[in-house]
Amino acid sequence: MTILVPVASGPLRDRVLQTAIELGQALGEDLYIVHLVEEETADGTAKQIRDEIRERVRSADVAATVSLEYVGHGLARTGPRIGQDVIELASDVTVTHIVMGHTSKGLLEEITRGSAAQAVIDAATVPVTVVPDTTG
Repeated sequence: MTILVPVASGPLRDRVLQTAIELGQALGEDLYIVHLVEEETADGTAKQIRDEIRERVRSADVAATVSLEYVGHGLARTGPRIGQDVIELASDVTVTHIVMGHTSKGLLEEITRGSAAQAVIDAATVPVTVVPDTTG
């Protein structure tokens, strides 16, 4: 079975990856790591991040597939849209768990942008592990 690990750019990515690697090792499951990008065609930076993620998991004792995935931001509340995209990814692969990050937002940003993690938790049919951003 597979653990879906959607990651974005930013400092939380490393903590999410480490949590997913440890969970994959403990459960003996493969990881499907998806770097979420905002452009339909991946630029050099996105490909570099994908390659860095591949290198990181290569040294871990867990099987992993790493890819890039475009997430559309057509809605004003981008968090729920990203969450919906993650749920669609989970339905494309036999996923037994989802590991993702969450950065707390202020009330105004929560109202206007929403939360991808909350959208995934609400819609997922598998367990979801949310890795909080503790830098703030």
